[in-house]
Amino acid sequence: MLTSLNPSGESIIQMGSSIFPGVKVSLPTDGSSISDVVDFVLDHICKLNGSLAFMQNFLQSEKDKLEDLTNTQMETNRTNKQLIHFIEEQKKNVLMLKDEIKSRKEQLQKQEDLNYDVNQQFKELQERTRRYQMQNNQTEERYQLVCKKMDDLKLRIQNDYHQLNQKDKIFNWCRTIGTVNVIIWTLLSSVAGEKLTKGNPAITDLGDPNRPMKIGEKYGELYDNEWTDAMENIKTVKNYYHGLNDSEIEEIIIHHLHRLLKCCYKDCLARADHQILSLGEAFAETMYMSITTDEEIVNLPVCKEASAFRKERSKEFAICLYQNQSLCKNTIDDWNYKYKNGNVMQLLMTSTFYEKCIHLCWSMVIQDPVMYLDEDLTPKTPFDKNTYKEFVRSGDRVAYVVWPALYLYKEGPLLYKGVVQAYWKKSE
Repeated sequence: MLTSLNPSGESIIQMGSSIFPGVKVSLPTDGSSISDVVDFVLDHICKLNGSLAFMQNFLQSEKDKLEDLTNTQMETNRTNKQLIHFIEEQKKNVLMLKDEIKSRKEQLQKQEDLNYDVNQQFKELQERTRRYQMQNNQTEERYQLVCKKMDDLKLRIQNDYHQLNQKDKIFNWCRTIGTVNVIIWTLLSSVAGEKLTKGNPAITDLGDPNRPMKIGEKYGELYDNEWTDAMENIKTVKNYYHGLNDSEIEEIIIHHLHRLLKCCYKDCLARADHQILSLGEAFAETMYMSITTDEEIVNLPVCKEASAFRKERSKEFAICLYQNQSLCKNTIDDWNYKYKNGNVMQLLMTSTFYEKCIHLCWSMVIQDPVMYLDEDLTPKTPFDKNTYKEFVRSGDRVAYVVWPALYLYKEGPLLYKGVVQAYWKKSE
């Protein structure tokens, strides 16, 4: 039985070595009885069982530790993942903050540049203000000096005027009497010729360079030459009208030239009438004459002589009118035109065209009867092609007047055809 249980000592030793490797098992070899061997084996089994229980407890303890380590490792991994996620988020925030800092730096640099420019402009304005203030102070000093001189001059003028007042009255009276005598004697020698030419334009002095026919020729030359030269100001005039093309600027200049001519004629006519009427009234008052109408004033001998003398001096008087700039002061004020411009009118009033206008218009209004510059034609109405010729476009209706027609006198013979910009009625 024991042999079957433990056939040999070597088997028991192998069993112990296989269960507990590294533990050396020694069986009795001195011929002990089987019972001793069995006791030994049982005792050894008990020890092995104790060792096994110890090892199981140890393994369980290690297993528990391993589980704790595993849990700790998992928790650590979760914590690491959270930390990594947090770090990534912080990195993104850092990048965003860097971008924002960069943007703020750029904005700050732009603001600094802007502040620098503003400071430079402010310094320039301060310097300009300082210069203007100095100029203003100098101007004020000059003004005060001029005012003082003017006050002194006024005082001297008042004193001189008071002293000369009586002398002037006596001198003017003597001069008036002398002028009347000269006029009376001159009239006696010219009365026959005057009766022939008075109010009769058909009878003219062929030696007179300012006779109506010559004036008509000069009127045409004014349109052909000086008017054409004035139209070359398109580039200069264009600076006052942004966005308009050359053809529109050309039309604007035409309107301003036409307006200047008509105002010149109107002002010359008013000036000529005022001359004769004021002279006649002064003469009638001096002679204690009872005059009630303008016709009676014009027919006074002194007025007739003055008209003849004025014709002889027409060139000199026209030069004075141009140099003194005493005509066409209100060309813009009462003009109902969309594109009227004072700068354009001032430019044209410095041209040769305006100077020739004064000479011709003055020569027209001192004729007897007065030469007549046609009234403006109404736009969009038909026009007489015997009186007006077309400008650039042909047609049967008036767009606007370019150059007014000139008559020998009102409702008299035509001396020079006018010019209109025309269009056909069907194109309205």
